[in-house]
Amino acid sequence: MILLINPRSARWNHRVPLSVLAVGAGLEGKYEYEIIDQNYDPRIEMTLKSRISARDVRYVGLTVMPGPQLTQAINLSAFLRSNYPAIKIIWGGTFPTIHAETVLKSSLVDFVIWSQGEFALPELVRALEGGHPLDGVRGISFKRQGTVVHTAAREWIHPDLLPALPYRRINVRRYLQRTYLGNRTTAYHSSFGCPFHCGFCSVVAMFDGKWLAQKAENIVRELAFLQQEYGIDSVEFFDDNFFVSEKRTLEFSERVKPLGISWWGEGRSDTLLKYSDRTLREMRASGCRMIFTGAESSSEETLHLMNKGGTQSPETILAFARRIKEFDIVPEFSFIFGSPDEDIDREIEADISFIRRIKDVNPRSEIIFYVYAPVLLPGAKIFELARRYGFDYPKTLEEWLEPRWQHLDLRKNPMTPWLTPAHITKIRNFERVLNAYYPTISDLKITSARKKFLRLLSGWRYNLGFYAMPYEIRFVLSKVFHYRQPETEGAEQYAT
Repeated sequence: MILLINPRSARWNHRVPLSVLAVGAGLEGKYEYEIIDQNYDPRIEMTLKSRISARDVRYVGLTVMPGPQLTQAINLSAFLRSNYPAIKIIWGGTFPTIHAETVLKSSLVDFVIWSQGEFALPELVRALEGGHPLDGVRGISFKRQGTVVHTAAREWIHPDLLPALPYRRINVRRYLQRTYLGNRTTAYHSSFGCPFHCGFCSVVAMFDGKWLAQKAENIVRELAFLQQEYGIDSVEFFDDNFFVSEKRTLEFSERVKPLGISWWGEGRSDTLLKYSDRTLREMRASGCRMIFTGAESSSEETLHLMNKGGTQSPETILAFARRIKEFDIVPEFSFIFGSPDEDIDREIEADISFIRRIKDVNPRSEIIFYVYAPVLLPGAKIFELARRYGFDYPKTLEEWLEPRWQHLDLRKNPMTPWLTPAHITKIRNFERVLNAYYPTISDLKITSARKKFLRLLSGWRYNLGFYAMPYEIRFVLSKVFHYRQPETEGAEQYAT
């Protein structure tokens, strides 16, 4: 018996756990398994005790992303190791893929899967059950006599060839959230990876420039099934880069239109700027209401440092904001403040000015604020510069439990060596004023009347460019309206 656990995250909206469903798909017909989602199980330790006492549980797999989910994964692994030492604990996901050595130094984890778990996990279990050598299981890491062993890489299987997700294994309807897209919004992955090598992105570590995408007809077929079976009316595509191929996007838009659903995806401004008017019109007609894209910085030099690649530039961002307005699609631009720089104050001021220019060009543009948190990408210019400024990762899982490291991957206040509290305060003050003057459409509680009130409250600050000490705005946003920022309310929390 295998238990697949989705540890609790700090997200306000918990979407369908695609990662454990995908792994479960590979176990179907081979091994008994059960999916447990801590987001909907506040007494998960009691649940684990119950399952383990009733069934012959020999393996527990956990999907682990950086941030709050990592903390939960460590705590759950410690509970299992302490109470059930014979159970093999297996981690997969973004964090163990990037930090396999650190994870396996701990006594809490037996194996790391850094490839497609739907194929690697059943092969690993088969080898363990049969007493076969583990070196033949591709895409895993484990300890042998105290030394971490990494097996050969596994080729990524095309998404069109993957087994169907076993939706019957979970209560799908409780995951269908009310969002700005619709009343029953689901999550969907239609592709793996991204053809670019941005120096701040964990996708690079996992896919190294590969992009494998489902055919449009297969996406629509599954969405039609979800609509018929569960009544979905909207979808957030959690692809790392949905819009790589204009041909696929156009075909998808034409095919999905009869379903009458709304949808959201992530892509690059320079790619989308090259799309034809026809494609953009079809996207909007098919229900595309919003596109997330990484602006990252107002500086050409910083974009180069980030290895943003392609033809993206500040002018590209402005051109995209201007053009997409014609098609009634809302653009979301993420900014990464606080990259290692000798003059961070100048960089922050330049980014603030640039964001104001975007709002002048297209007031409906959503702005997503992040602060640079280094991703372990040896050789990436920005990561190597961060190291020279004194940044280094923890060497043990226990260190990752410290509060400063839990802040890192939330990308709000990562406490990197080159940033001071004054820098964070400057960023946050502007963010609050901007959020009040241009409230996000993602927060469904912000009615038209509330938007007018917030604009009146913040107007003098925004128009004068005076952002210091916005205590009145902070109070109203957090205490009165309980404002949810786009990166915690919508799909942007995953699209990084």
